[in-house]
Amino acid sequence: MRAEDRSLLKTMPLFAGLPAGIIDRLIYGSFVQNLPAGAVLFQQGDQPEFLYVLLSGRVALTARSTEGSEAVIEFFRRGDVFIAPAVILDLPYLMSTRILDDARVLMIPAEHFRDQLARDAALNAELVKELARHWRLLIRQIKDLKLRTAPQRLAAYLLDLSGGKGGTIKLPEERRMLAGRLGMTPESLSRAFGQLVAEGVTGRGSRVNIGDPTQLQRFCAFDRVL
Repeated sequence: MRAEDRSLLKTMPLFAGLPAGIIDRLIYGSFVQNLPAGAVLFQQGDQPEFLYVLLSGRVALTARSTEGSEAVIEFFRRGDVFIAPAVILDLPYLMSTRILDDARVLMIPAEHFRDQLARDAALNAELVKELARHWRLLIRQIKDLKLRTAPQRLAAYLLDLSGGKGGTIKLPEERRMLAGRLGMTPESLSRAFGQLVAEGVTGRGSRVNIGDPTQLQRFCAFDRVL
């Protein structure tokens, strides 16, 4: 691993509270793989072989129905760990991955990770916090789909990107991928952007400006996840 990779690990939620010795034992036997955009780490239904830590780039998690339709479930970015539950339970993945931007991925062997969990209480405590964060993200998605309109879902997503603040932000995903993540068609996403103009949201392409974050928070009943 590069020195900057080790420094990054120490800032990540799962690793930040761990002593250096535990981190060293955890990543023993691990390796870093460079993957181009479009590559696939694993497919839905595969048995987990590694715990993945994203050191750079972006990854989309997708799911496919029996009819072949595909949905974007979530995006992961630099510093994220995925998909821990399948590794912990040693059960098949419920989703597939697709590399969106050239990525560097730390790959910790699944069996080794489970062995370290069985040995180390501190790692267990940090993992509980990591899983709790992912649980909150899942609840947000359920609330979005059940309680929020398309413009409100988009508003909450934009506020998450901006940290709840105003100003100009850059959409990290293509609008087509973003529409899938928010449970919309690309056409519905365009209409949602149009409806948010009345709430102070403007911009073109990947650049979006939030004029009044307080107004936008009221509009979508914003609840901070992390």
